[in-house]
Amino acid sequence: MKARQNRLARINTGIEGLVDKLFSFITPTFIQPAEIARKLESAMEDNALQEGGGHWLAPNVYDINLSVKDHQHLLPGQSILIQGWQNSLITYAKRKHYTLRTSPVIRLHGDSKLRLGLVRIEAKLEDTGVGISETQQINPEQLARLRAQLTPGQPLPGMDNNPPRNSAYPIPSTLPSSAPPMPWAQLIIQVPQGGQQTFQIKKPQINIGRQLRNDIIVEDKRVSRDHAKIMYASDGQFTIIDLSSTNGIAVNGIPITRQGTIRQQVLRNGDRFTIGSYEFYFERR
Repeated sequence: MKARQNRLARINTGIEGLVDKLFSFITPTFIQPAEIARKLESAMEDNALQEGGGHWLAPNVYDINLSVKDHQHLLPGQSILIQGWQNSLITYAKRKHYTLRTSPVIRLHGDSKLRLGLVRIEAKLEDTGVGISETQQINPEQLARLRAQLTPGQPLPGMDNNPPRNSAYPIPSTLPSSAPPMPWAQLIIQVPQGGQQTFQIKKPQINIGRQLRNDIIVEDKRVSRDHAKIMYASDGQFTIIDLSSTNGIAVNGIPITRQGTIRQQVLRNGDRFTIGSYEFYFERR
């Protein structure tokens, strides 16, 4: 098995990346899902491997690295978007006669080093344990079942081959209708360098820590990789939970008390809590 030697495609990808960086610097805007779908197809093309008999094996794992703001912007509709991107990749592999050993695994990550509107995709072949999906053998009925995983009426990301950079694209901003309604809530984050950021809470669990996979990334050596999470319960309460962090959490200036092996406290409107050198102000209606 050898890596695909498509020098022209790689050169085009490199030029495209330079253009994206230029646009991001001049007119920073949120990344559009259709644009991510197009880049996923390019990542599949650039990283396909040649097997015996002239067959091509497509990568099945795709790590999408976004700016922190883009990551937070897409998180509320992440599950629907990922299903659409998976469907788009399967269709693309079918069209290119590539083989996918498993259904595509797509993961979103926030990267504090990326500017708003930029995306970096890492595509690779892994043994994921996900069910086999040989695209060269997919029949129309199987493809229809894959498409049926999408919410009815939800557009497929990537169906527009030439989407304008600033085109409108529906991104779910609330929880699915099957979930219990959540009250409006947000965090105002006071950063140590000065200034503040606002993070609206739109899902039942928000993870906070130094690791890039968290919803809120706190770049402070005193903060644990997975430091805390905020949970919304069916009783209408928001609770902050310390995930056995090294330096703990102070709510309204007081370290939260230990209850068994978990430290937690209900958050009320106007509460503030400290994680490392970052101050968080909690607001709800």
